[in-house]
Amino acid sequence: MSVETHTGANPHHEHPDVVGSRNRLGVILLLVADVAMALSVLFVYFYLRQQNVNNMWLPLATADTPAVHPISTRGTWIVTALAALGLLSHFYGLKGARAKAQSQLTLGATFAMAFSAAALVYQFSQIGNAPFTTTSGAYASTYFLIAGLNTLHLVLTLFISIGNWNRSRLGLYVSDHWHVDIVNIWWIWMTVSSALGAFALSFT
Repeated sequence: MSVETHTGANPHHEHPDVVGSRNRLGVILLLVADVAMALSVLFVYFYLRQQNVNNMWLPLATADTPAVHPISTRGTWIVTALAALGLLSHFYGLKGARAKAQSQLTLGATFAMAFSAAALVYQFSQIGNAPFTTTSGAYASTYFLIAGLNTLHLVLTLFISIGNWNRSRLGLYVSDHWHVDIVNIWWIWMTVSSALGAFALSFT
């Protein structure tokens, strides 16, 4: 029995740019679905606000329950600002990756990870300190819907940012950086989504 040795390139190996392009398309398709869901949540918020069925948007006080008051949107805008800082940090790192500046890439990834963690912690704080529950009326339930979606986005962002930071630290983006480009697309949408939620909650 003989063993044939192939010294040529693997015919099934694809160029990193081809793989990156396909994965980027996959991320964009996932974003389309997420955008549709986020816009649906915003539609529900404004629809219920406009209908105000049985005055249950912000219920008045009863003998058993206190009146429901909207929360300050300052916290939601702070979360959005932290997300925006994370986006800028990631873009700074992406510019470093494009310029083959490994230290700039690692620094940007580090700050992006830190800002995503800070935004997530602050978002949890906002939810935990809300003066109502999901059953306290239409405003309360949709508030938690918007805040919950933003929390999910931030959890995913932190997870992705940790991986991006670790790979940057290990120098795995020296030859190609399509992963960093894809993550930048997610950062942009996550920040826009957070801003849309903060904008909606400004109308009570």
